[in-house]
Amino acid sequence: MNEFIISCCSTADLSREVLKENNIEYTCFHYNIDGKDCLDDLGETMPISEFYKKMSEGAEPTTSQVSVGQYTEFFEKFIKEGKAVLHISLSSGISGSYNSALIAKQEILDKYPDAKLTVVDSISASSGYGLLVTLAADMRAKGKSYEETIEF
Repeated sequence: MNEFIISCCSTADLSREVLKENNIEYTCFHYNIDGKDCLDDLGETMPISEFYKKMSEGAEPTTSQVSVGQYTEFFEKFIKEGKAVLHISLSSGISGSYNSALIAKQEILDKYPDAKLTVVDSISASSGYGLLVTLAADMRAKGKSYEETIEF
């Protein structure tokens, strides 16, 4: 198997099990519900059933994108290990997260000029976004290189 990281954010509609089975890394969006800031950590901190119960009781959650600093920290841990990273982002048309990832990428490349870090705009959301991420993981599992997977 080729050694490179495929990553996405928590909005890709993929379960923790699917992410783990496919060796896909993810970073979390944030949301606020009932005045509490929470990580969208796929139901780990707040079970999804509790989230929807709160909504049915009238709570109106808001979300916030992954910050530049959060992306920089996320990418850097893999780059320090000498790994290439292919990050597939939520559509730039509905979130600023893609732009945050691009800024973080530049910060990483300024610090680690030989790093391999590619940020791709999925131009999709939810299950369509998740499908693109899992297709990239399938390519990697079939022996496709980092470069071949990016070209896809």
